[in-house]
Amino acid sequence: MKDRQNPNPYFAGGVYRIVWAVAGLLFVGLGICVMFYGVVGLPIRIGAGALLTLLGVDALWSSFQLKQSWLAKVFLFI
Repeated sequence: MKDRQNPNPYFAGGVYRIVWAVAGLLFVGLGICVMFYGVVGLPIRIGAGALLTLLGVDALWSSFQLKQSWLAKVFLFI
């Protein structure tokens, strides 16, 4: 038996998309700041900054594509 997909998932709502777009912009900004102004070693700075930037870009892109972002999927398990 197949599960029917919800034609209007919760992550397609307008408020949800705006919140995740703003969160994505914040994560992109935070990732860039970590890369340039971090106080730890260069490899850790670049790795952590790149990860935060990637998660931010994914959240921003997902809000435009009506998909659930990686951050939203992770926060479901916390």
